[in-house]
Amino acid sequence: CSLEVPAGAVAALVGPNGAGKTTLLHMLIGLVKPSAGEARVLGWSPREQPQLVLPRVGFVAQDHPLYRGFRLAEMLKLGRKLNPRWDDDLARRRVDRLGLPLGQKVGRLSGGQQAQVALTLALAKKPELLVLDEPVAALDPLARREFLQSLMEAVVEEGLTVVLSSHIVAELERVCDSLVILAAGG
Repeated sequence: CSLEVPAGAVAALVGPNGAGKTTLLHMLIGLVKPSAGEARVLGWSPREQPQLVLPRVGFVAQDHPLYRGFRLAEMLKLGRKLNPRWDDDLARRRVDRLGLPLGQKVGRLSGGQQAQVALTLALAKKPELLVLDEPVAALDPLARREFLQSLMEAVVEEGLTVVLSSHIVAELERVCDSLVILAAGG
């Protein structure tokens, strides 16, 4: 498949389970090697030129993999140490606006709060492209709405380009500029 998302746009990736959505997104961030062809992101291969791609791409996985034993302040410190373009002010403003306690262990936060922490870490990285793999799948309707609202605010404020996979098509129509349907891609 060939996919081009214009800068500043939000593209939704939808399809049935097993169609290859997660595999495609993992190719975009260099976690999976294409079995044929190539994956290019921002003009480069994320596997062959990760130093050119990965600092410019943010990723939020479905299960929001966070260090659950870390306090929120420690997660932000880790993000700051690992990401050269890190925007600490942006991270702190988001955490304050969301009312998340810096001293709280991440594993004790609700699912919606953990999703917001994962989004905050991805946004503070100052990416040009944000890749989201089913980020709202396990959230209740209110947490989904809050997450997508936060995402859209970031798109407007930061001019992000977003590729978002989800099964919740009704919610995607409010936030996406285009829809990409992947069927039998695996």
